[in-house]
Amino acid sequence: MEAHHKTWLKQEALLPADKPRDNPLFIVLAILAFLATLSLLSLKVSYQAAGHWSANLNETATVQIKPDATSDEAALVQMAQSAKDILLKSPNISGVDILPKAHSQALLRPWLGDAPLPDDLPLPTLLHVQLRPGQTLDVARLSSAFTAANLRVDIDNHAHWTKDLNRRARAAQLLAVFAFFLISVAISAACIFAIRAGITAQRKLMDVLHQIGAAPSYTARLFSSRFALGGFKAGCIGALGAFILLFLLSVFSETTGSDNYFIPGFAIGLQDVYLSILIPVFMALVSAVAAWHTVMKTLIAEMYS
Repeated sequence: MEAHHKTWLKQEALLPADKPRDNPLFIVLAILAFLATLSLLSLKVSYQAAGHWSANLNETATVQIKPDATSDEAALVQMAQSAKDILLKSPNISGVDILPKAHSQALLRPWLGDAPLPDDLPLPTLLHVQLRPGQTLDVARLSSAFTAANLRVDIDNHAHWTKDLNRRARAAQLLAVFAFFLISVAISAACIFAIRAGITAQRKLMDVLHQIGAAPSYTARLFSSRFALGGFKAGCIGALGAFILLFLLSVFSETTGSDNYFIPGFAIGLQDVYLSILIPVFMALVSAVAAWHTVMKTLIAEMYS
């Protein structure tokens, strides 16, 4: 009897799982799943990027050696080496790199353009300082050491940027969480609306199943499984679309060779696949629960009316 009911249901019932292309609500659910997956994966990447940026700021510093009007190229090289030796004596520092003159010239291009700079233009020599994990830079002690060595040096401790970066990152993440919450609510509402509309359209079928002796729990389970399948299919289509879009964006960014340090990149991993699967699973659960509740409520009201 149960097998006969299922076969008849597949032939007669026009539920979203059977003809998704003919159901506008199925398309709406797929679009919402696309937006939810896009929001969820972007949120995950933003948390990773914020942690990476914060770690880079906390563990690096920049030392700028100011030349005077009488400093020649040899003198600048000697001052840079002296500053490097002083920095390496600090136990908190793991490495120091003397950046070439071309690096300082590249920093001026946003303001001066691509015009060639005079060779005798005095430019500061930059040193990139790498701190040991969990260590901080003793700016006061280093400043005293540089002064004793007769070096005009500015120390940029990147850690003071961390607080402002974390505050802005948290604000953006809270906004992303709120957007994902709203999309999830919209998905739930759309699933419930689609289920109620579908059950209303299949009211005759539900009445027939009830009249031939099918238990309310059996009818509810039959409808909930069909609507859960429809919700899962819509979620899979939307999640796959968002996954493909982010993958193409990451490939495009790599092929063009454009580095944007303020927009986090997207790299595919198992964690992203697991997060993408959450959306169709969520839609299937919402659809199943809503269908079960709606069918049981309708049948029980008929039985005791």
